[in-house]
Amino acid sequence: MLQNRETSLRRRLSLLFDDDAPPSAAAHVFNTALAALIITNVIVIILESVEPLRIRYAAGFFWSEHVATAIFAVEYVLRAWTCVDYRNKAFSHPIWGRLRYLRSFYALVDLVSVLPALLGLLGAGDLRILRLLRLLRMIKLTRHSTVFRLLAAVFREEATAFAGLLFILFLTLTMSAALMYMFEAEEQPAAFSSIPAAMWWSIETLTTVGYGDMVPMTTAGRILGGIISIIGIATLALFSGLVTVGYLERLRALHEEHPASSIDDVPEVAWTAQVEAAGGERRPLKLIRSAADGGPDQPSAVLPQPVCPHCGHAIGAPAMPAEASAGAAS
Repeated sequence: MLQNRETSLRRRLSLLFDDDAPPSAAAHVFNTALAALIITNVIVIILESVEPLRIRYAAGFFWSEHVATAIFAVEYVLRAWTCVDYRNKAFSHPIWGRLRYLRSFYALVDLVSVLPALLGLLGAGDLRILRLLRLLRMIKLTRHSTVFRLLAAVFREEATAFAGLLFILFLTLTMSAALMYMFEAEEQPAAFSSIPAAMWWSIETLTTVGYGDMVPMTTAGRILGGIISIIGIATLALFSGLVTVGYLERLRALHEEHPASSIDDVPEVAWTAQVEAAGGERRPLKLIRSAADGGPDQPSAVLPQPVCPHCGHAIGAPAMPAEASAGAAS
C-alpha cells in the first residue's frame, strides 16, 4: 500500500517536471513560480557584487541565497526521483535511467545551480569563481522556451554549414594576422609583436568592432584592414542569414504541425451598433451555433445585420405584422 502511494505521488510530480508531458495549469503555475525565483535570485546575485549593498544587507543576501539554494536542491532531487516516469523511455530504468538523466544537459545545469552553495558549506565559499557560477541558473529559464528549442534545432540541422563558416573565419583570422604582422611589425613592434598578438586585431576587424587600440599605419596594412572588414561583414551576414532562414523554416513547420484557427474563419467576437435610445452602447453579438456552421462547438461566421434606429428591427428581415407594427409605433 505504501509503495503504491509513493508511485502515485511520483507520477503526479513527474507531470510538473516532464517537458514532454501535456501542458496543465499546475505545471504552468510551477514553471512560472520557478522562473520568478530564478530571475529574483539572479538580481540578488548581481546586487550582491556591489560592496556597499553587500555590507548593508548582508543578512538579506545570506538568507535569500540559502533559501533559493534549498529550493533548487529539492527540485534537483525531485527531478532525479521522478525521471523514471517521464515520457522519454530512456529514463525509465530505476537505476540506469536516473544515471542517464543526471548526465543530461539540464540536469547538469540544475547541479551547477546548487553546487557553489554546497561547496561553500565545505569551506570553499570564498572562491569568487564558485560564486559567479550561480549566474548559470539563468540557463534554467531556457528549459521550457520554444524559441531556444527552435534555435537548437536550427543549429543541429545546419551544423555542416555553420562548421564551414567557422572554418572560413578561422582561416581568414590566421592569414590576416600573419599578413598584418608582416606589414606592421617594424612600424609598430609593441602592438604587432607576434602573430597571436595580431590575431586580436583580426578579431576586432572581422567582427567590425574596431576598438582602435591596434590600428595599421602602413599603406599595405590599411588596404588589408579594409579587405578583412568586408570579408567579416559578408561572413557574418551569411551566418545570420542561415540562422534566420532555418528558424523561419522550423517555425513554419511548427505551425503546420499545430495549425491554429483563422481569425477570418472563426471570429473571436462580433460587435454591432445598438439603438440610440439604449444609450449608444456597443454590446457583443451572440454568435449563432448550429450543425450547419460546423458543429455545436464552432461559432457561426454570419455577419450582423444592420439595425433600424427607430424600432430596433433588423433591416432586411421579414416585415412585421400590421398589428405588431402599429404596437411598435404606439
